[in-house]
Amino acid sequence: MNNWAFRTMIVTAADAPLARQIAETLSPEAGANMWISGLSADGTEPATHYVSTGAISPEFAALMPEQFWAYDSETDAWTMTDTIPGDPATLHGLCVAAGMTVTLGEIEAVFTHSDVTQQEPFVAFGRMGLQLVQTAEM
Repeated sequence: MNNWAFRTMIVTAADAPLARQIAETLSPEAGANMWISGLSADGTEPATHYVSTGAISPEFAALMPEQFWAYDSETDAWTMTDTIPGDPATLHGLCVAAGMTVTLGEIEAVFTHSDVTQQEPFVAFGRMGLQLVQTAEM
């Protein structure tokens, strides 16, 4: 697992069902239970985003977009320093070959709305102004 890549992948609530379906279709074991932790601005329902974080295969990492950020303590602001667009066309082909009904445009939209970094999750949450959604205990 030494060549696996660490990623924090945050998707919008609207894109989460498709992101989950893609992950589970292409990798039933590794893709299960991705994007189930909700995020919102104040940590309450409803979730506006979902996060999946941890090691992913190099093949999956190569398909995903990725953003690189730098923090400027003088201005207290994050600046995107670089981005990798990912490979939505290849991902679309893999999804169709696996029997999914999805358009290239739908995959491109998920990529456009996603925040994928090598940042630790709470760093990414802070940059985006998000918190883990806390559910009421029963």
